[in-house]
Amino acid sequence: MTMSEGDGAQRLTTQASQPQSRKKFAIPPVKNACLSCRASRTRCNGERPCASCVTKDRECVYKPSRRGGPRIRKKSRPLSDYHDLAISLPTQQEEIEQAFEALLIESYIEPGAGLKPLADIWRDSDAIYDNLFQDAMVDSIPHIKVPMVRTYGGNDRAILNAYYIWIHPYFPILPPPETAPVFDQVVPLQETQRDKFEEPSSAISLAISAILALIPCPQDSNPLEPESVRWRRTYSQFLAKAALESIETETERPESSVEPPKALDDSDDEIFREKFHSQVPLELESVIALDLLSVYEYAQRGNLKKMRARVGAALMSAMNLMLHTRNGVEDEYTEARRRTWWMTYICVCQGSIVSNTPPTFEVFAPSFTAKYPTIKADPEAWPLFVQAQQAILAATQFVIEFNKARKEQSDMTRIFNRMRELERLLEPLITKSEAWVLNCPLTQPVDQSELVLSQSLRCISRIKLNSARIKVHRYCAFFDLAVFSAKHCDLKSTRDQETVDSPDVVQLQSCCTNMGSTPSTLSNSSPSAGSVSPTLSSRSTPNADCCGFTYQSGPVLTFPFSTHHSSKICLKSALNIAQAFDSLPYPNPTGTLGDTPCYIGPGSTLITPRTMPAFACCAMQCSYALLMVKDRTESMYPTSTGESGPLINNLRDRLQQGLVSILVTLENYATAFEALGGMRDQIRDKVDLALGF
Repeated sequence: MTMSEGDGAQRLTTQASQPQSRKKFAIPPVKNACLSCRASRTRCNGERPCASCVTKDRECVYKPSRRGGPRIRKKSRPLSDYHDLAISLPTQQEEIEQAFEALLIESYIEPGAGLKPLADIWRDSDAIYDNLFQDAMVDSIPHIKVPMVRTYGGNDRAILNAYYIWIHPYFPILPPPETAPVFDQVVPLQETQRDKFEEPSSAISLAISAILALIPCPQDSNPLEPESVRWRRTYSQFLAKAALESIETETERPESSVEPPKALDDSDDEIFREKFHSQVPLELESVIALDLLSVYEYAQRGNLKKMRARVGAALMSAMNLMLHTRNGVEDEYTEARRRTWWMTYICVCQGSIVSNTPPTFEVFAPSFTAKYPTIKADPEAWPLFVQAQQAILAATQFVIEFNKARKEQSDMTRIFNRMRELERLLEPLITKSEAWVLNCPLTQPVDQSELVLSQSLRCISRIKLNSARIKVHRYCAFFDLAVFSAKHCDLKSTRDQETVDSPDVVQLQSCCTNMGSTPSTLSNSSPSAGSVSPTLSSRSTPNADCCGFTYQSGPVLTFPFSTHHSSKICLKSALNIAQAFDSLPYPNPTGTLGDTPCYIGPGSTLITPRTMPAFACCAMQCSYALLMVKDRTESMYPTSTGESGPLINNLRDRLQQGLVSILVTLENYATAFEALGGMRDQIRDKVDLALGF
């Protein structure tokens, strides 16, 4: 059972229209309600404390009203009054005759002599003002900007078509399209037209609509104005909440409120309504909706707890439906079951990666026997995609174990062995990914063969594999020094960063002092203005053969890789990530093939934003490595000396190009997903687009 359109419009509207006949209260409302009742819009009885606050065990505070009595509304003057006034005004000839009459001596000996009638003064000032300012005022009237949001009029077919345009290339949780998507059928909804709201019919259509609503409307001439962004955020959040309510409604049993024993004895009722997708059974729709909402909570709202809660509920439902073990079932829903399971698997892993926490289930459990989905244009794309996700999850768990062992000062032998093992795993996978041919047009429309999906999954796989390698090597390469002012995934924040000479940092940098290497001759020189860690070059040299780890009272344990070697790996991986982001296709709402990205609308300057950026933390790993190498370059070869050669200039150009690619990528994502604006701002603060390095 779904919510009616009338109910949805009433909940969406902040000020509902007044009914024809007002219902009288049995008990008149109090003149001054407490602050808690005002905030929750509940009835207050005016007592101290009030009944509502006593029931909900909350503080009851009253604030004196500053209203000086009832508001008096001015009635607008009807247009007929102005029409009658215009008819009653004298003609120009009559005005001249009245002027001569005003010069007569009789006009100055009567009471009020010398004072001109008020009506004449009004006519004269009105004419003067019209002659002076009428033409100028026509051009100076401001254009009223009304925020609008992207909707599809409650049409499930149009919503499904939009899903294949905007979401499917990056989050393929539905089967391939039965037909090629047509032109995007957007129905703009202005903030002043809330009464025209039409609510989608199911949880899956509501969840998809919540994500689509974040994409600026093509008819909006000011999509980045704060009011437009606020309206899209409000409408999207309303749809996300409605999707959760729809899931609850479909799982609710009427007997639970009337006869609980009967509800417990009876079997679950089947859902009877039209399917959103012809090849997706109704029981999968709630799982798909929860997976979509998990990405929404991360990319739009920045709420990691709710992200994991949504996908945790999806995982439980998927396993209850035995999606993880269905191998012998072959029917019209086989592909839908496989895609739902593996995208749920991907989302659960991603929740652990971005929150830097252990996964909620055994990733390599032998009971997960479901076959991979199939992409007609590229049968290997799905296995590679899952394998890359498992690799970056394993690297994230390594980071957790490494930090725990370092904090507890426990034996690091197992950690170093794990580092070698991960490098042996990642090196051949990344080498193989570098040979992939990613030549699909950037605006290739989605079709039944899913060629554009193949390109996206391979780009995302390459991004995740290289990000995993940076996670493994960045401690020895850059000593875990902080760069960004905010915390992203497992990267430290400068706000909680230890000092450069703290024991933890010295332990990671001890390889330089224990190797007997000579500190850089530039250690005492002033760093460049954009320096991130000026002491980096003084504590490491490119000729170091190993990186050690020492305790305050214990022997030196040697890292399996040198600082120089790990730094090269991080740099190469970061450049690979930037290149893969550049190759990631853009949505194509026009349905026509093009060589360059499309714009949101005919008159828009915004490129169509990519969606579902659950792996955006990889962009921060890439930026971290590029910024650290940049700082090391500037420390050892400062531009102020003017002695840079071709190799230095080439490296600077590559670093600049990589950082700009990441900045452009995050700028594109942030067009629709507000939470990623914080990542974009972190990179923007470090990159001077006008002056370069």
